[in-house]
Amino acid sequence: MRIRTLLTAIVLAGPAGAAQVNVTHIGTPAAAQAAIDHAAGIWGGILESAVDIKVRVTWFPLGSSTLGVTFPNGRRDFAGAPLPLTWYATALANSIAGIELNPGESDMDVYLNSGADWYLGLDGQPPAGQYDLVSVALHEMGHGLGFVGLAKKVGPDGSLGLLQMADFAPLTTSFPWPQLDSLPGVFDVFLSDEQDGPLTMMANPGTQLGAAMTGNQLRFNGPQVLAANGGQGARVYAPSTFALGSSCVHFNESTYPPGNANELMTPFSAPGDANHWPGPLGLAVLEDIGWTLAPDVGVAEIGTAQLLAWPNPLHDVLHLGPVPALGTVTVHDLSGRKLHEARRSGDLDASGWSAGAYVLELRTGNSVQRAVLIKR
Repeated sequence: MRIRTLLTAIVLAGPAGAAQVNVTHIGTPAAAQAAIDHAAGIWGGILESAVDIKVRVTWFPLGSSTLGVTFPNGRRDFAGAPLPLTWYATALANSIAGIELNPGESDMDVYLNSGADWYLGLDGQPPAGQYDLVSVALHEMGHGLGFVGLAKKVGPDGSLGLLQMADFAPLTTSFPWPQLDSLPGVFDVFLSDEQDGPLTMMANPGTQLGAAMTGNQLRFNGPQVLAANGGQGARVYAPSTFALGSSCVHFNESTYPPGNANELMTPFSAPGDANHWPGPLGLAVLEDIGWTLAPDVGVAEIGTAQLLAWPNPLHDVLHLGPVPALGTVTVHDLSGRKLHEARRSGDLDASGWSAGAYVLELRTGNSVQRAVLIKR
């Protein structure tokens, strides 16, 4: 289920040129901090930013049905903003502007449920009865980085940019809640109903917008997502009953179920489920909203120096580095169709593969690790 005082500060640095993530813990047990910091380190290695990313994590009793809640800080119409009259998460806005636009404020407030039965390991192997804290923290920080919109529905009317702090009581933010002024977030700009088109072209608020938010036909149609998904937009969670904080801000659960490479940013998480990577579509969303990915994200790497595959993106040939003993390497397309299986290094002929995203998988005993390949 993911609809998802001690004060310490931890600084996590990624590879040279990548983002640096500063995590401030409020009441987080020491045993849980390592898992949360590990998730922050994963994001730090994925993104580029000359400005530190500031994450405030609060350990808080959220009840039985919620694992995490995240509030991104926001800015609009800043110097260098790609789109006017559009809200950007401040971590992203700072990265684009190249300066800190919100000194003294966190970029995101993350609440994690102190009452959940958490698995605190870093290996992505939670037992059947526990929730993987790294996965949930990674998911929540993804929202704080901008994988989030400003959708709301009251009665038949849907809206963008009418969210209020009171909608999320008793939770509050450590930074002032902005006047959203009926304006969309940059994530919302790419949301489109399969029948009626982009949400930002509809009356706001309005019944057409409300119908689109609950019609189960919503897609994220950014150019990078389209390129990574064979020309199709990524399905977005838009069930018939609108759920604030879940609807219109996640990938669709049934389209990207547990085990799918893109499951991280879906709305629900089950005990025993784990995913420590945004997936090809999650990375593409981040690029579409304005993030620059770190250069090393272009190398498919599984299990710290255990297996490398290059080049990525690839054209006609994929080179596999040494395969670990007892390991089996497979390549699947996004529908799950197996294209290759091997137990040794060598060159793979990819000339017949269609352009798009693929999943490189390494199985060693009971361990399964995945990375993303892109074919141009």
